[in-house]
Amino acid sequence: MGAKREKENLPNQYFEKNPSCESRKREIHVNLGGKERSVLTDSGVFSASGLDKGTGVLLQSVPTPPPSSCVLDLGCGWGAISMDLAIKSPSCQIWALEINERAKELCKKNAEKLGIRNIKVIDEGQKTPDFDFIYSNPPVRIGKEAMRKLIGTWMARLKEGGKAYMVVNKHLGSDSLMAWMKEEGWKAQKIKSSKGYRVIEVCR
Repeated sequence: MGAKREKENLPNQYFEKNPSCESRKREIHVNLGGKERSVLTDSGVFSASGLDKGTGVLLQSVPTPPPSSCVLDLGCGWGAISMDLAIKSPSCQIWALEINERAKELCKKNAEKLGIRNIKVIDEGQKTPDFDFIYSNPPVRIGKEAMRKLIGTWMARLKEGGKAYMVVNKHLGSDSLMAWMKEEGWKAQKIKSSKGYRVIEVCR
């Protein structure tokens, strides 16, 4: 009952396809690609007030994808990970996956605002190539089983030799997620621990 109530009372229902809260767009300034940039956010999307701490830890801890890589941003939100990677590696193709319609539109608008052309925003039903890299601050609030299903589905699209990088709060199941991935046959290891977050590297 407590878990259900927590989900119902969460502000900004970022894990829903169509948030019921009133839209309240705002402009924020965040560091992306090594420079402060202006982007748009909105109520009902993940981390609407700024760059999420976990996302910041992830971006500071993981390698930039090599040129011409095919990259998935799993749960892109308003586009922080996608835009940072696209700016750092402009010849990569970034596929930004998101269920939240409000967040998808923001990601598209923010990419246009910053003149980024190598991001394609998609939903779960769209056809994509397999990926060289996956980057994600996964939506832990959707529940353990749903999150594992989501991660497992897209990890199966990782190319041989590909790598995935995820950041999860250590109090919200980072260690159990890593253990589960090992049980599923993936090579998973912690590569960074900072500000209460674990950055996990996963290989085929």
